[in-house]
Amino acid sequence: MASTDRTRRRLAGVARDCLPVFLLLLAAGAARAQAASEAPTKADTVNARDQRPTLKISGVVQMWYKTRWEANGDASKDPDFFRLQRVRLQFAGRAAPHVRYEVEVDPRAPEVGGILRDAFVSLDYVPRHELRIGQQKTMFGWENPISSTRLFTVNRTEISEGLARGFNLRDIGLGLIGSLKISDRVRFEDALTLVNGSGLNVQADSTARKNFWGRVGLRYRRGEVTVRTGVSGASGDQLFDDSTSAGVTYYHAGISRLGVDVQLEHPRLLVVAEYARGTDQAPASLPDAGGSTSGYYVLAVGKTSRELGPLVRFDVYEAFRRWTFGAYAGLPSSPVSLLLNYEIVNDDFGRHDDKIFLRLQVRF
Repeated sequence: MASTDRTRRRLAGVARDCLPVFLLLLAAGAARAQAASEAPTKADTVNARDQRPTLKISGVVQMWYKTRWEANGDASKDPDFFRLQRVRLQFAGRAAPHVRYEVEVDPRAPEVGGILRDAFVSLDYVPRHELRIGQQKTMFGWENPISSTRLFTVNRTEISEGLARGFNLRDIGLGLIGSLKISDRVRFEDALTLVNGSGLNVQADSTARKNFWGRVGLRYRRGEVTVRTGVSGASGDQLFDDSTSAGVTYYHAGISRLGVDVQLEHPRLLVVAEYARGTDQAPASLPDAGGSTSGYYVLAVGKTSRELGPLVRFDVYEAFRRWTFGAYAGLPSSPVSLLLNYEIVNDDFGRHDDKIFLRLQVRF
């Protein structure tokens, strides 16, 4: 009996000595549980990180050497020269959830006009689309919407310069760019812009109508092969100048454009073809102005695993005809690339001197 009492007293003493430790452990466990319940989850952390404003600075520098090959029989040619063709600085990022921005400048002032290039806010509230508000490229065809720093030729085609854009390539307004999934292999693409029609960095609209430029098409992708085809259109008006011996007379003319394009891309080949036709409706008081024009081009680029290969392009615009032969080392999207173009030009006046371009491009 006495031994039993001693055992009970011993167990009571152990329990009394261990009670503070137990209570401390219980409190610590409760604190950890509460902290865990109040701490942000991994998803919360990711969402908070996605909502922070961001800024990415990038740029491109293009330097070229241009010379001419005497080919028209007049025993003379323009001098060759080095040129800083492009210097672009881009500032892009996220300002808030669903709100992004992009600003691109060309700092080669004062020699180059249009220092401000792209400057727009992008909203992604529409599924699989972005709504651009501000200064941006007008959408038409395959070549013009692509940055010149990502093309395999030094110069754009003549229809891109003369038909597939307004006063110049950029304008101020709205743009909706995106795609819709039709199946696992097929996407519907749309790129639509509604702009002033006055061109780059013009803050007041000099035209009576807003100008529409857009492209819709289909993209088919199977394995490593991608095929795209599209139809482009434009409608609006522009301010033209009618240069005469007495000076320059400005007039407004309605414009309409229609184009089709097709591309085939494979790890070893890129083929692009595009046709465009346009009409300018000049005032009846200027019967010699306005009219319809058309043009097309075909481009083929060979690709290899070493990011080098040949290229050839033929482009036509009215009486202008040009062959471009060349080669590249490093893709246009690579940090460093070298591009060689040889141009042979003919028009109603005969053959011009051939042009040779060697371009070095560096991305950072």
